[in-house]
Amino acid sequence: MKLHLSISRPLDSFLETVFPSQCVGCGGVVDSSSFSSVCEDCSNRFQLIEEPKCLTCGFPFYGEAESRTHCMHCEHLTPEFGQGWSIALFRGPLRELIYALKYKDGFWALRDIRVLAKSATGLEEYIGEASLVPVPLHPRKQRERGYNQSQLLVKELVSLFPRSRQSDLLERSVDTVSQTQFDRKQRIRNLKNAFSLCRNRAIDPAQRYIIVDDVFTTGSTVNACSAVLRRAGARAVDVLTIGHG
Repeated sequence: MKLHLSISRPLDSFLETVFPSQCVGCGGVVDSSSFSSVCEDCSNRFQLIEEPKCLTCGFPFYGEAESRTHCMHCEHLTPEFGQGWSIALFRGPLRELIYALKYKDGFWALRDIRVLAKSATGLEEYIGEASLVPVPLHPRKQRERGYNQSQLLVKELVSLFPRSRQSDLLERSVDTVSQTQFDRKQRIRNLKNAFSLCRNRAIDPAQRYIIVDDVFTTGSTVNACSAVLRRAGARAVDVLTIGHG
């Protein structure tokens, strides 16, 4: 039986009062760190993405680049969105935080992801007054997991940047198998017609929408979601992911 978020967070806080937090990176005690579950040494392994970076997927460019509109990670992607932003590389402690949140009911990881987002230069300006749209889970998967990690991430971002708002506009209408086992072409086929606009929801053409997901891998998921909003009349659609892998 899964604990609801409202129950698990006070429980997390109680346990951390009684027992020192263990670092998700090295297993040591967390002390003198800005993060609650990442020690100071491991926090130096976070790789925040800075300029110059790809405008499509947000991956950093190392050295000179002929074009900033795409990189090797998205060169085969035909984007349905305008710009992509990723906060940090999906490596080291960030990988552990997202895995804990996604697969182990690790709601405590949201606190450190929030700290990371707060430290990302330019993120507040990028989000602005946008409507943040979480990537939806199929109802069966959400019942099994008990929550949608993308929705939880959006709630943290809206709390951190209150000019934005949460907009649960999309639903997953096809119960697809996990994307992790597929290559780029298979991911695209797997997501064909997987998402749709929720009933009785309308798109405001004047509003900017940002699709929010945990990790950018090939861009297939956020691209499929963006295409739904575009077909429904959205003119400005961008993407934000916490990690880039």
